[in-house]
Amino acid sequence: MTDTVPQEFSSQYTNANLPSNATPYDSTILCNLATMLCAQRRGDAVPKLFRDLIENMDNGQIKTLFLSFRHAINLTWPFVGLPHCIPACLGLVNELQLRNITVTSQLDRPLLHESDWLSKGKETNQAIYRAVGNAEVGQMMGEFFPELSYIATAAVFGFLIGGSDKVQLLPLSEVIIAGAIAAMGATRQAKSHFKGSMGLGISLMAMKEVLNVAEQVAAWNGKKLPGEIDLASLAEEARANLERLETKSY
Repeated sequence: MTDTVPQEFSSQYTNANLPSNATPYDSTILCNLATMLCAQRRGDAVPKLFRDLIENMDNGQIKTLFLSFRHAINLTWPFVGLPHCIPACLGLVNELQLRNITVTSQLDRPLLHESDWLSKGKETNQAIYRAVGNAEVGQMMGEFFPELSYIATAAVFGFLIGGSDKVQLLPLSEVIIAGAIAAMGATRQAKSHFKGSMGLGISLMAMKEVLNVAEQVAAWNGKKLPGEIDLASLAEEARANLERLETKSY
């Protein structure tokens, strides 16, 4: 479909960070994950993807889809960068406003000072990384970057990821995070989160599909993801790491 958003709004908000030679939006290719577009610095395409998906929906269905997009962006903006997500957020707001659709601004979880999000973050972090086998990374970050480590544990892994467990189970949230990081081209971190996803029970076949989508989004955007990711080997590593932990527990 063609882009029918008023040019003034697009120029000021949605396309503000877009270079003049950026690849035009193509809805036949981009019906994939919104967060991968943000990771590719193409948040401008997210509201266009959203518009394609809601073409035959009623307002209730549109609101439900928006909340799904919002949840995905909430999970991934600390990993892919807030500036890359803001154009997507504002574009989605415009899509709702054009249809006079409102959503609650009430938080769905306790505030940072109202709950022990640090403990929740440690629990979530451990659940994700137990199959990864790189405990030294967290140890180095905690020792040399204590402030960053603290806020990542409490706010990101605690409030954002752990606090979403009533919205979506952790394994599915971790898949979204893994896909966004893969699309960004952060190969080492992507490998860790692919192992984390499979360690939480997501199948190798499902993760192959996630990586395939990330590669498609990058290719559409005229880029090739750096580094090779051997998912079969990562699955074996995750399995071995979990077995090692089980052996130690006896």
